[in-house]
Amino acid sequence: MAFIKLNDLELEVEDGMNIIQVAQQVGIEVPHYCFHSGLSRPANCRMCLVEPHEFFPPAGKIVPARQLATGCTTTVRTAPEDRKLDGKYDFIVRTDSPRVKQARENILEFLLIHHPLDCPVCDQAGECKLQDFSFNHGRGTSRYIEVKNIPPKKDLGPEVLLYSTRCIVCTRCIRFCDEVTGTGELGIVHRGSKNEIDIPRKHDGTPTQLLDNKLSGNVVDICPVGALKSKDFLFKSRPWFMKTVNTVCAGCSVGCNITLDFKDDGVYRLKPRYHEHINQHWMCDDGRLGYHYVNSEDRLQTPMKRVDGSLVPTSWADAFGMILEKLSAVDSESMAIVGSSQITNEENYLLRKLADQLDVGTVGIFGRNLGDEYVYPKFTIEADKNPNTRGAKDMLCQGENEVLEGEPLWTGLSGKEFVYLVNGTPERPIDETECDVLEKIGFLVVQDVLLSEVSELADIVLPGATFAEKDGCFTNSQGWVQRIRKSISAPGQAQPDWEIIQQLVKKLGGDIDYNFVGEIALEIAEKVAGYKDANHQQIGDQGILIST
Repeated sequence: MAFIKLNDLELEVEDGMNIIQVAQQVGIEVPHYCFHSGLSRPANCRMCLVEPHEFFPPAGKIVPARQLATGCTTTVRTAPEDRKLDGKYDFIVRTDSPRVKQARENILEFLLIHHPLDCPVCDQAGECKLQDFSFNHGRGTSRYIEVKNIPPKKDLGPEVLLYSTRCIVCTRCIRFCDEVTGTGELGIVHRGSKNEIDIPRKHDGTPTQLLDNKLSGNVVDICPVGALKSKDFLFKSRPWFMKTVNTVCAGCSVGCNITLDFKDDGVYRLKPRYHEHINQHWMCDDGRLGYHYVNSEDRLQTPMKRVDGSLVPTSWADAFGMILEKLSAVDSESMAIVGSSQITNEENYLLRKLADQLDVGTVGIFGRNLGDEYVYPKFTIEADKNPNTRGAKDMLCQGENEVLEGEPLWTGLSGKEFVYLVNGTPERPIDETECDVLEKIGFLVVQDVLLSEVSELADIVLPGATFAEKDGCFTNSQGWVQRIRKSISAPGQAQPDWEIIQQLVKKLGGDIDYNFVGEIALEIAEKVAGYKDANHQQIGDQGILIST
């Protein structure tokens, strides 16, 4: 540990931290553009200049260094005893001296020379570091009166636009494509004041390589100004009109930590949230853009029953009545309960209770099929496109009961008279064999969020909720138990899946009465092996790693 003096504060900090990071720990802002803790440090924006101090022998005192230093590359280390300043400090630095303030003002004036004054129409307004730092650290007016450069707007790929006039050439996006994805699509063209970010092109301007890797949306997140824009979010909403919750992506078993931005009418945007052990600063485009089904007009909003070969709306009371009537006429050997790797631990735990209540021997897991795995230098997109396969198995596989999945599941469902199946996947095509098994089930109940190939075959369809419409936990492939949080309400009469399952168990005579999902998590922590500390209070925003 190094003992330093930062402005007027005395601090002990870890060796190797830079001044930006040290200052952040104590709430001091060192403005910066090119620095990002997940990337290399080129120190090219010069915005983070600070004033280190050194011992000046002729005067016998500590004085400011002759030159300012970049805070992103100036690291703190424990000094030898004979090199300590004032006999005790390993390092002394100021981030608020007159020289530093003047330097920041000058840098900002240079950065704004060619920048358009289009904040009122820029998507980044309200969350723009150039806007914020100009207000906090910049001049009130510009002395530049010459003609501004106006480089063209560029379509970089399927998901990203570049408004070149706003770009300050911090190179975060270039370094991301070089260091995190290793795909190298972006670079700098031209020189001096005319340099621009671009993709490789022929002499006639035709692109030879697009920005189309599976992590491309991250360049929008890390752009500190309004230059790189998401086609999906463009002109949708001002940030101050949205609310935000911390939650987890439901796109695959990685379990990326995310923020979800929403309004009362739906989900607007997903962005990655830092987690050192899971996704660092990043998320994939499939997860980022996979929320649209939540806002779909095709969402199931009321229970449905099959009448004369077609599904028609019905009431919850009628749907439950038909289920109970069928259950009373079928023995337990002819039943099956199928949980889902798309719903929460708490919901699968209640499905286990339903299976026990009915004394059902056949229990399985349903979810998305495996997809492709993508491995990048600093990020892996896993092949399992379900967020909670690990958690579903842990919840459903209680005692010595085997939980079926894949081909054994369809073999186990063949010839059943009653099957209760939870789907909840936005897309899950079924093959000919699976379709044949489901068609021959005597009475099929499907809990789903959309009319799907599965629910179209059901006798009763119950409308559930998506990951954005309920609270609970997912367990990712590494064993991290993480919380999902409700942001919006499920449409129409749709309900969180745990509430639907609880109602059914109670109607069957089960002795359960949970008032909120956190109560179920407390019981899981008490009764499920490995989940001892996995209650909602201890999980928090960063999750908890369970024993394996």
